[in-house]
Amino acid sequence: MDNLEFSETTITVDEWHELARNDAINELTASVLVVATDSALEFLAGPLNRVKRIVVTSGDFNDGRFFSIGRLIRLNGYGGHLTVVGNILPDQYTALRFCGFEDVLSLDDVSATRVVALDKALVLPGVVEPVTQQLEPLTATGTSQ
Repeated sequence: MDNLEFSETTITVDEWHELARNDAINELTASVLVVATDSALEFLAGPLNRVKRIVVTSGDFNDGRFFSIGRLIRLNGYGGHLTVVGNILPDQYTALRFCGFEDVLSLDDVSATRVVALDKALVLPGVVEPVTQQLEPLTATGTSQ
C-alpha cells in the first residue's frame, strides 16, 4: 500500500509533522492526507479541515486501529471525506460507518479492487447514529457540554 496514488495532491503524516514543525501548515495545498494505522497520532492536533480527504490505510482487517483512528479524526472535528483503504471485510462496514468513514477501498481481491460507499451500511437496532452526526467540540476536559 505504500505505492498508492491519488488524482489529488497527497501528503503523508511525516510531511504533515514537518510542516507543523516549520509553522508552514497554513501553506498546505494538499487535498488528501494519507495516514497509516501505525502513524503517530500527533497529526490530530493539526488543522485537519485544511484537507478535503483523509485516507487511513490498513494492511490487515485484524488491525482494529483504523476504527479508533477514524473515530478520533471525527471527534477532533474533521468534517471532510474519510476513507479507509485495505483488506477490509464486508462485515466491518457498519462499524466503519459508525466510526465516521464514508467509504472503503477494498484491496482484498486484487482482481476486483472496488470502492464501497458506506452510506447504505446496515444500522443496527439500538445503535446510535454514526459519530459524524453527533460531533461536539472537544475541550481539554471533554466535550463542550
